[in-house]
Amino acid sequence: MNDEAYMRLALHEAQRGRGLTYRNPLVGAVLVKDDQVLGAGHHVHFGQSHAEVDAFNQVQHPEDVKNSTLYVTLEPCCHTGKTPPCAHQIVDWGVKEVVVAQMDPNPLVKGQGISYLEAHGVTVKMGVLSTEAEQLNETYNFYYRHKRPLVTVKTAQSLDGKIALPYAARTYLTDAEANVMIDDDRAEQQAILVGSQTVLDDDPQLLVRQPLEYAPVRVILDRRGRLVPPLRLLKCDVPIWLFTTNCHVAERFSAYPQVRIFVAKRWPVAAVVQQLGQLGIQSLMVEGGAHIQNAFLAADLVDQLLIYQVFEVFGRLSLPAFTGPEDRRQKFSPRNIMQVGNALRILAGRQ
Repeated sequence: MNDEAYMRLALHEAQRGRGLTYRNPLVGAVLVKDDQVLGAGHHVHFGQSHAEVDAFNQVQHPEDVKNSTLYVTLEPCCHTGKTPPCAHQIVDWGVKEVVVAQMDPNPLVKGQGISYLEAHGVTVKMGVLSTEAEQLNETYNFYYRHKRPLVTVKTAQSLDGKIALPYAARTYLTDAEANVMIDDDRAEQQAILVGSQTVLDDDPQLLVRQPLEYAPVRVILDRRGRLVPPLRLLKCDVPIWLFTTNCHVAERFSAYPQVRIFVAKRWPVAAVVQQLGQLGIQSLMVEGGAHIQNAFLAADLVDQLLIYQVFEVFGRLSLPAFTGPEDRRQKFSPRNIMQVGNALRILAGRQ
């Protein structure tokens, strides 16, 4: 097997940590010697063993690791966090060569792990299957390179771009099969955002149906402070971050420890995104309503559009979906298109 084949094994291993690493990246590692795999591992869980250590722990005879080659999907860390520095342990194990798919964009690492290995006599080879490794941790990479979360605007709409029928209390567009996929989409996010009007109209819980250790934070834009308990949002302890200009809102929610209030004179969406970035949120799904989505488009803060388009025409009196800014075009490229249930799922990325 060649370098690419072993790195594919490492990428496969990395996927085993999906949903468990929280704000840490997915990472896989494979230890190889004399064309034999000694051990394979992945980043097991947020705050627990990194992939390199997990691979080492799978080796039957640890002394065999001396003069081996380590394949790892992301640059080994070189700082002490919740676990010791992996780069130091790699040197201690006597690994001869490290093949790395992608440099870590986190400023705590960012080339320093590679430099440490090379300074201690370890040969480092970079860039094997780098594109695949980049895709594995798209939101993590985006966050550290742009210093804000990757923003996805999600909507369900008719063929003529409408989101609700006229005079209807609530219009359900997607069927049960599509809703399962929407739930999966939500589960990939670290935060879900809606405006206060959506809460008033629909009284949603904004929860993911599948059990998650790290459920997405529920972000509510309630600038005027219109929301008042009781709300279905408050029936579980998943965090709620409420952004408002009304200094009296905190009193209303003082009995709910899961609610965190952010008060400022103004909350333009750019300031909200900046605040979320400072709080470590790496990915944000903006679900609505159309007014909020338009604000994100106008502020040039939409990195992806996720559209569930149903095969119906609602008519001109129906409520329209987002419209985008009036004075310029915004170009997106198709990333994935598939039919799910009664809807066409379209994921488009900003060009």
